[in-house]
Amino acid sequence: MGANGIYGLSGSGIDVESMVKVGMMKKQNEYDKMMQAQTLDEWTKSAYLDVNSKISTFNMSTLSQYKMSSSMNAKSAECTSSAVKVSANASAPLMNHKVEVTELSSAAYVISDPITRIEGAESTSIELKDMLFKSLTYDEATDTYSYQVQKSNGTWQTVSGVSGKEKAFEFTISDGTAKDATSATISLTLEEVYNGTTINDLVSKINNAGTKIRASYDSVNDRFSMYNTKGGAENEINISIPSNYNDENNTRIYSGRATVNFFNALNLQQSKNGSLTRETLHFDSPGKSDSIAGSDGTIYVDGVKYTTTDNKATVGGITYTALEITTEAATVSVSQDVEGIVDKVKGFVEDYNKLLSSLRDLYDEKRDSNYKPLTSAQREEMKEEQIAKWEEKAKKGLLYHDQELGKLIDEMRNAISAPIDSVEGKYNSAYSIGISTTGEKGMLVLDETKLRKALSEDSDAVYNVFAKLDNSQKDKNGNVINNPDGNGLAQRLGDIFVAANKRIKNIAGSSEAITEDSVLNTRMRERQTKMSDFKKTMQALEDILYKKYDTMEEMLASLYTQMNFVTSCFQQ
Repeated sequence: MGANGIYGLSGSGIDVESMVKVGMMKKQNEYDKMMQAQTLDEWTKSAYLDVNSKISTFNMSTLSQYKMSSSMNAKSAECTSSAVKVSANASAPLMNHKVEVTELSSAAYVISDPITRIEGAESTSIELKDMLFKSLTYDEATDTYSYQVQKSNGTWQTVSGVSGKEKAFEFTISDGTAKDATSATISLTLEEVYNGTTINDLVSKINNAGTKIRASYDSVNDRFSMYNTKGGAENEINISIPSNYNDENNTRIYSGRATVNFFNALNLQQSKNGSLTRETLHFDSPGKSDSIAGSDGTIYVDGVKYTTTDNKATVGGITYTALEITTEAATVSVSQDVEGIVDKVKGFVEDYNKLLSSLRDLYDEKRDSNYKPLTSAQREEMKEEQIAKWEEKAKKGLLYHDQELGKLIDEMRNAISAPIDSVEGKYNSAYSIGISTTGEKGMLVLDETKLRKALSEDSDAVYNVFAKLDNSQKDKNGNVINNPDGNGLAQRLGDIFVAANKRIKNIAGSSEAITEDSVLNTRMRERQTKMSDFKKTMQALEDILYKKYDTMEEMLASLYTQMNFVTSCFQQ
């Protein structure tokens, strides 16, 4: 700070601010170079992370589909009868089969006639009280309920002074005798029924009870239905209604009677394979149970009987889905899905070329030495648009002829060109099935004619070249080890990308943070410390310069005062 707290008022004509800046210029340049180097490392780190992201995504999301037999050895199946739907997986042999359906399986399913309400209630009411009681009233003075329930002989029983906590409606629902069978008790109190519990509420209770039984209510047609989500004879809809007596003191209660009346009024009839049967869920009295079961289906494949609960049987890699009963044995033929496999190989070539092209662009892109990271002073003189354009050019070529990137590209090319040692015969390489490289940076091209010829001569050719996994080798202890030279293209490339991920992680870490140990992170942390110390040195030097010029300003100010005094004396 100069005389009077403001530089330049001494009349000396010295621009102190500029002189300090000049004095600091060498140090500022040194600091700017460190900052530029730090910025370059940050950009390089981001470029590496982007490469790792690309090859990880390719490996996990794209390459995985080329390792599967369902993709690279796809089979299709056709049946001569529309009564059976068939599909084949990659393990299905290329041969014909005979299939017959003698019985369809079904799930337990019951549906009501339009629901009968108690006489006097609205015919469209969905409240349960209109299906359980002739009357249901509440006495606020005594906090009790009274109701009328119909007995088995058709007369009405009046019950008064009952607590609202007493059961008005109760049954146990079970989903069958299978090993995973479950049951649950559904109940409602008088208070709940009085307050307007509806059929839809009952549906929700059944669906949330934890069994395989689901219920629904069609309000348009006034029909209530239940079904078991699993088919077969062991899966049922079983309803048990408790007795008319309290288990503790053997006193008569009427929830059982009301529940019997409710289910009988529903007249739940079994629907099986699209038609109503004569079977119904019916109860003569409380303390009883009744059930409707599903049925097993029977499918014969090549003369062997298979019992089904869902009309499906998977045999020898083929899934047979019975739609109708057959009148005679149908023929199922299995063939290779050549078009599907060709499309998959095309997809691989496109995906591979897209990834390789992006890596080659990074590897071949040269740096322009005229564009370096901007210093703080340079950024202050530029507009945001200018800064963005400058940095776009400055970030180019960060991985030009990068050693790790070059190694990855070479490994990818070698993985494609080398034969698969574990595959016997002439179709043991990418080239043998029509995939070759061009001189244009190793891009792949596909000869479809050659590919189709390979498939016609060896149905496993494409699968072996792409998805073969060779575990034939053993170490000195007899343990099976993976043989990279015997693996197919997809497995080879996957191993290459995993290894490259690790190498790049050692260089750049796995995230934008620099706390993780890696070559670039360590260097940037060390530079941060150096820059922080250098900044302190710069601040100390700046303080010295300002102090120096403070003294100069004070001396000049004093001299200026003396000169004025002498001049004034001569003027007298």
